[in-house]
Formats: sequence, C-alpha cells, structure tokens
Amino acid sequence: MPHAIPLTRFSLPSLLPGAALALLLAGCGGSSSQTAQPSRPGKDDNASGRGALLRNAPTRLLSLDLAGVGTQLNKFGPALLEMAGAPRCGIDFLHIAYNTVGAAGEPTTASAALMLPSGADAACSGARPLVLYGHGSSFQRKLNMADITDLGNEGAGRASTPAALYAAQGYIVVAPNYAGYDSSALNYHPHHIADQQAQDMIDALAAARTALAQLPRPVAGNGKLFITGYSEGGYAAMATHRAMQAAGITVTASAPQSGSYAESLDYEALGTPGALDELGGFSLVTQLQLVMQITAWQKAYGNLYAAPAEVYSPVYAGAMETLLPSTGMLNTLVADGKFPKYFLSNEMAHYAGLDAAQKAYFGTPAQSLMNAGYLGRVLADIAANPCPVTSALAPLACASANPMRAAWLRNDLRTWTPTAPMLLCGGNGDPEVSFAHTRLTHAYFQAHGGTAQLLDVDSPAGANDPYARPKTIFAYIKQALIANGDDPDTSDNYHGFAAKVACELAARDFFSRF
Repeated sequence: MPHAIPLTRFSLPSLLPGAALALLLAGCGGSSSQTAQPSRPGKDDNASGRGALLRNAPTRLLSLDLAGVGTQLNKFGPALLEMAGAPRCGIDFLHIAYNTVGAAGEPTTASAALMLPSGADAACSGARPLVLYGHGSSFQRKLNMADITDLGNEGAGRASTPAALYAAQGYIVVAPNYAGYDSSALNYHPHHIADQQAQDMIDALAAARTALAQLPRPVAGNGKLFITGYSEGGYAAMATHRAMQAAGITVTASAPQSGSYAESLDYEALGTPGALDELGGFSLVTQLQLVMQITAWQKAYGNLYAAPAEVYSPVYAGAMETLLPSTGMLNTLVADGKFPKYFLSNEMAHYAGLDAAQKAYFGTPAQSLMNAGYLGRVLADIAANPCPVTSALAPLACASANPMRAAWLRNDLRTWTPTAPMLLCGGNGDPEVSFAHTRLTHAYFQAHGGTAQLLDVDSPAGANDPYARPKTIFAYIKQALIANGDDPDTSDNYHGFAAKVACELAARDFFSRF
C-alpha cells in the first residue's frame, strides 16, 4: 500500500552532491510573490447527474502565497521542494463535492481537491494546463487531498506531491479523494473497479471545471489535459485514459505509475503449485487489501456470493463488507478480535502435504480469513481454464466459470491501445506492485500498434537518456537508505519512496514536452 513520500527522513544534500543536485534539478522553476485569489461557494442546490457540483462547493480551505507554499510544503521535508523545484506560484486549496456512481452504477457522491496556482509569475495566471491526479490505496476513510494542513489526515502527505510538482509550477490540479473516502456517501471503496474509477475521475474533472467557472475570477484551462497517479492512482489513471479515449475526450498525455494494470496477473498466480504454501508473506496489509477488493467486486457484480460467509470464516464474515475504509486503528484489528489471526485454514486441500513450519501459518476455520471450500473452487477454475496472462497478444483469451475469477479478468486493463502519448513508469525491483504489470502492459500496447513509452527507474542512465534525472535520483535515494541503515527493498522504501519520487518526477518531465 503506497504512502506519502517520506522525505522528512532526508534533506536532499544528504542524497545528492551539490553539483549533481544542480544538474538534476536544473530548470525546475523560479520564484515570485503574489496574493492568492478568493473563491466562493457554488450553487446552493442539489444538482443532479454525474459530475454535477454539489451545494456549498467549492469551499476554499487554504490560500497560500509564494512564501506560504514554501513554508507549508517544507513541513513534509526539505527534499520535496528541492526535488520538485522552487515554487513559482501560490496555491489555493479548494474542496469540491460532486455526484458520481458506485461500483454497481448506484448514485453516490465523492469529493476532490482543486489546487489553483496564483500569483504574478506568467506561469501562474491565465489559461493553465490541467493535471488529473490519482492517489494510491488507503484503508483510512479520513483522506482529503484538499486539506494539506491536517497532518492527521492521510490525504495531506499525498497532496504534497501534486502540490509541489504541479500546482506550485503553474498547473491546475484536480485530485479526487475517490468514492468511499472523506465526505463520500458510499460506505465502501470500489478499489480497482476500472469502469467506476474512471467514471469517478471524469466526474471529478467535470465538477472541477464547473467550479473554476464559478470563481469570482473564473479560471480556464488551456486545453491541455494530463492524467497521472501512482499505484492505485496509476491504475485509475490508465482506466480513465481508456474511458476518455472511448468517449472521444481529448487527452494530451498520461503517465500511469507503478499500477496493477495487468489485474489478473497476481491473482492467476495463486493457482501456481506452491503459491499458497508459504503464508509468511501474506501480511495483514495484503489480507486487508484482498478484503477491500472482494467487497468491491461483490458490489460491482453482485455474484461472488449470496452471503459473505460463503467466502470468509463465518466468525468474521459479517463485518468484512463494512470493515474498510476504516475510521479506526488497523494495527489492533487482530488483537481486538475484529480480524482473524490466520489467512488460510487447515481445511485447504494442500495442507496435509506441508511441513511443520509451513503449517504454523494455517489456523482452524474459525481462526482464518478465507473459506477453504470457496477458495478451492477458485483455484480449480484456474487449473481447468488456464489463462495466458503473460501473452503480449491475447493475455485474456480464456473462459472462467468462477465469478471471483471473472471479476479480476474483467478489470485487467490490457483491452485497448492508447492513441495519445503515454509514459509507463515503475521500478523492476518493486516488491509491492510487480514491474511485470508495467512491462506486460507495455508489451501488449506494442503488440497492438501502440507507442507508449516504458521507463524502469531502477536501471542505469544511458548516454543522452531523457530520463537520466529520475534514474539518478532513484539510485541516490537507494544508496542514502543503505547509508542510513535502512533496507531499500522494503515495500515502504522501494514502492512508497524511491520509485514514487523517481516516477513522479519522470511524469512531470514527460508532460513538459507537450
């Protein structure tokens, strides 16, 4: 599960020698001073239809001049602005709420951050390019990308990245919180339901454009629309680009980062012999992610089960659909008896053939998350109807009689080819989201005539390499982690820090070409 970039552990000089720093960050921005413009509430009505701006929106939560941007963003560590470049603009942080849909198309609401550059610098006024930004997965319902001052809000740290990289450099930023978070009326999150996440992002954009036109000094885009995001946000970015292309909406360029685009890849691998023998790697985070995903599939398609006890242990089944996103503490769920200690039970068919050390990770049916019979049927379907998920030509050329398996195959994004420029970014050693998702999706695009670019930030920079800067920064972060006695290959350090920093910078460099 991705986190905010933990740059508070370093200042950039500890990562990069001064000469290298100057070279890597050249051209990242200047400075100016200005006064932010006020906003006003939207129409006091109950507008209907997807993408409609709700009453009392937009609400301005914070207005920062140039100095204020530097002060606020430095709270997330000095390296953030050193990497992003000196701010050129002040930023107004607006909160908008809008109509959208849930996983089954049911009407609901969601909210988003709208970050507006302001100030005297030419980059900060007039018609501006617009960035639609997707954040990574979260288990916490309190996630509001518009409130960057409340550090107890998980969205604050996540908002710092698009604020520093884009809004402070003159881009208008729309950053959806997603349905199920913040003020959304939905009591679950449609995690990796491609159609819904694309609709949510598109609806946030529509509401943001309405809000921009209602400001005392209306703000307009310049016609350029960029889409990006990291981890779940990378998946949402690609799903959104696909939906916009199908609808005839012009996308200038997109940069999905480290997303699970080949959705079926990891789930199909559960059918590989031995994949469920070593359960030590199935952490609480992994299990919670699966629960959130199963709920999303069930809400979207309604056919995974008639009752949750078909999938989960009956002891815990009743609480699983409403467990996430949560308002409580996750690290005490097991101790508080709200979540099982074990992932799989000793009723699994392969349990008898395991050794004692392996069996120690299996519990009784009452102590375990998954119903062995249900999971066994999923695995049997994988064996009976194999899917060529690593194929570049037709990775989804298979049939499935199992509804859970059909759900993950349905949300695999290898079904289209982008016609607008796209950069796919990731790191080949990512322990959380395998680089195979990026590599295989790129291979699919190539096999179908696409021109999307592939960037592995965990690779040496070559001569005249357009992505030498993010590759070099990735390498320096990794070495700095080692020098500080940290393991650079953990999920937090690799996926949530080094690869995220490098890919976010690569995305902005890519967009600057258009």
